[in-house]
Amino acid sequence: MAEIIRDSDAEFELQNALNRGDRVWVIGDVHGHSDALENLITEISPNPGDRVVLLGDLIDRGPDSRMVIRIAKERGDTFVIRGNHEYWALLGFSDEDQYWSPNLDWLASGGKQCLDSYANSEQELNEEDWFRDLRWMAKMPHMLVLDDWVLVHAGLDPSKSLDQQEEKELLWIRDVFHDAKKPVDSERAVVVGHSITHTVLGQPIGEIGRSGNRLKDGRPLWFGIDTGACDSASGWLTAMDLSTGELVQATDGGDTRRKGPAFKRT
Repeated sequence: MAEIIRDSDAEFELQNALNRGDRVWVIGDVHGHSDALENLITEISPNPGDRVVLLGDLIDRGPDSRMVIRIAKERGDTFVIRGNHEYWALLGFSDEDQYWSPNLDWLASGGKQCLDSYANSEQELNEEDWFRDLRWMAKMPHMLVLDDWVLVHAGLDPSKSLDQQEEKELLWIRDVFHDAKKPVDSERAVVVGHSITHTVLGQPIGEIGRSGNRLKDGRPLWFGIDTGACDSASGWLTAMDLSTGELVQATDGGDTRRKGPAFKRT
């Protein structure tokens, strides 16, 4: 059983930002769409005290996974969570032996596009840069737990407590989590990516998904904010403000829009 990685320093800083009245913006699956990410961050225009969290699947499928990782690493206000595509990329990687053998399922699911973004002028893989970023991905936490929120890529196993969760569910779970009638933690709503809202959660294109069941404070048990940045029918990358529920969206082409709050507390 893989150890579940948490980042206590990140959790402390994110909670402090919320406590002092700054914003924490949570962004769904970027999947290599660096232009959409840059456009979204520009539209959000974070203040110095604001923080940004990427919910995993930074890489694969889109045109520039390498740039997405560079943005995430170089922005001092940005934190990341591991997704199933980072997990896939790390399979077969041994930092100690300086060895990496790509997983074939990963290659067929967008990994090839990821590697293409790491090609040098001779169209060969820049192994130094790729290995450096694999090491960085290996340190990604599986989830971040705040006072009122759990931030995780795919969801939680509703049959287990927060402390009993396992890696597979955090990275891959869908229906069992989305169909749950009761929360894993009665005080915390969960924000996830992983499941494109219009193809998996039955939402109109570009709309987020929400649980039909609610916590005692009126918030849905979960919010799904992967609106399909990598899907040709959508292209929208979504950010949600944990303080207000405001939604901001952007595309590669520079279209942006804002939507009303995703929740109201009672």
